[in-house]
Amino acid sequence: MLVTSNYKKNDIVSIKLSTGEEVVARFESSNSSAQTIDVIKPTVLTLNPQDGKVMLIPWLMSIDVKSSDPVQIKDSQIVAMAIPNKAIANVYLQGSSGIAMPNGNTEKLTGLL
Repeated sequence: MLVTSNYKKNDIVSIKLSTGEEVVARFESSNSSAQTIDVIKPTVLTLNPQDGKVMLIPWLMSIDVKSSDPVQIKDSQIVAMAIPNKAIANVYLQGSSGIAMPNGNTEKLTGLL
């Protein structure tokens, strides 16, 4: 089981799943008895086919991207979890909240949410 005590509510986290997907989301909580974590607005990294830049798209296409309802991920599906680099976190924050972050190393990153 993954120990998530190092993460607190509203941390932006990068989660590598056993399926190979890398999910970037806002950490909400962990439930040790249900062996799950809850995340808000999960996204995945992908390449924009028009310009080749990295962008974030919703991980679950069928959910309301404006909703702040938590999405549960089973601990058994999590291979690794960490805080993403600042450029990825900034793109995630900008796309999920509309808050523009200062431009640093985000020239090759775009957001799509």
